[in-house]
Amino acid sequence: MLIAVFIPVTQSQDYNKIHNLIIEGIDAEYNMDFPAALSKFQEAKNSAPNDLRGHFFEQTIFYWKALLTRNKSDYETFMNLSDKLVEKCENIIDKNENDLDARLYLGWTYTIRAFAVGLLGENYLKAASEIKDGNSNLSFVLEKNPNYNDAALGLGVYNYLTSFIPRKLQWLTDILGFSGNRDEGKRLLTQASDKGTYTSNEAKFYLTLLTWREEKYPEAEGYVQALTSKYPQSPAVWMLKGGLFSQQDKMVDAVDAYEKSLEYNKGKDSEIIFRIAYGALSTAYFRMNVYDKASDFGKRFISYLTKDENMNNRLYSIGVSLEFMGDRNAALEYYRKARTDFKDENEWEKYWLRKLKEREASPVGKTDSLLIVADNNRAVGKLTEAVNDYNSLISAQGVNYSDDIKTQINQGLGQVYYKQKDYNKAIEQFKLNTSLNPQNEKWLVPEAYFQIGRCYLKLGNRSEAQKYFDKALDIDYDYDFKDSMDGKIKNELTKN
Repeated sequence: MLIAVFIPVTQSQDYNKIHNLIIEGIDAEYNMDFPAALSKFQEAKNSAPNDLRGHFFEQTIFYWKALLTRNKSDYETFMNLSDKLVEKCENIIDKNENDLDARLYLGWTYTIRAFAVGLLGENYLKAASEIKDGNSNLSFVLEKNPNYNDAALGLGVYNYLTSFIPRKLQWLTDILGFSGNRDEGKRLLTQASDKGTYTSNEAKFYLTLLTWREEKYPEAEGYVQALTSKYPQSPAVWMLKGGLFSQQDKMVDAVDAYEKSLEYNKGKDSEIIFRIAYGALSTAYFRMNVYDKASDFGKRFISYLTKDENMNNRLYSIGVSLEFMGDRNAALEYYRKARTDFKDENEWEKYWLRKLKEREASPVGKTDSLLIVADNNRAVGKLTEAVNDYNSLISAQGVNYSDDIKTQINQGLGQVYYKQKDYNKAIEQFKLNTSLNPQNEKWLVPEAYFQIGRCYLKLGNRSEAQKYFDKALDIDYDYDFKDSMDGKIKNELTKN
């Protein structure tokens, strides 16, 4: 996992020794060897107790492990270590308010604490307070020394991510006194990438994710290729590369990248990589309609899950794969394992719980199977095949589809036309859903308005796009992914 690192302004006599230990620790961390990384960071801390770098990086090991595994023990260890570092930094600042090293480590610690407290501790008020303190200290550093380029990383992430705060959490922006600036976030991350002493590679990691989200895929591939060149045997980097390929419907390339991640994990045996790679391979093979491998990798993924992680989507694809292979009884075993003890705001887990219950109640029929294959062909870029699949459903003789099935067909065809850049045809297809009344797939009505807005943006008609985005937001009944709609619209408006 990638960790931010900052060069101290004042170099002690132990600077080079600690510098080398930190570099070695970061390299181990990129290669997913957390024990080796922790050993280097702790050696740095013990060798130079007054140097803040060792203290900072030691805590980040437990931060990333907690985020990746949601392990309560790692979270508590991180919080305890960060409490000590915050106190250490504040004592230094009390004596010298212009100590930029202390300001920087304090600011970045507050920033990552905010993410941990918000995502794992679910205390958004405390998260808002800490990220505000983090921003204040990081801004102080760059104001005093604009060339302290490594400080730009934390501010860049802060600016970018806070620009996506959804409507239901808008009260956070009042506390922060700031709503985020996406362009400024990218500028700061680019500064860290181009000029950062130690943050260059981590900034490229974030820029890969951000340009990927903006669908600027050549730019994203440039960043991830730079990371691959730096860390050619990093399981984490190959997972990132696989995800980028998958997003572009390059599923064969994605599978190759995921398999390389597993290969380079040999000897390290990182459970995190096993879990993520197995899950990604299961999804890839399901989308490729290779159901035996989808089921096999899905089962491996489930075997590595912790009790707090999402699993319903994987249970669904395993079960459907088994049904396609002719084993309904085995499929039922997985449908009945559905997790129900998750938080209300977990939209995806809630959605897949509904789909699992539907599959448990009714086996995969002919219409279901044709729709699944069509959606899968669309998802891997087999657009001609997907169009034929959807049209086969539409032209089926003697079939009277429910609005639930109609909306799924229209959604699928609309997305195919969008990918083919035939935006006017896509608009026509999506508009069909605005007059339907599905009972289960209610989300596909506001989703249709959203997709129409996307199409109008591509056609250069921003005012018409905004009209349809507003229609999506104005729907007041409950539906799947409702809380995500505002963020999706923000993303579209700022990337076009």
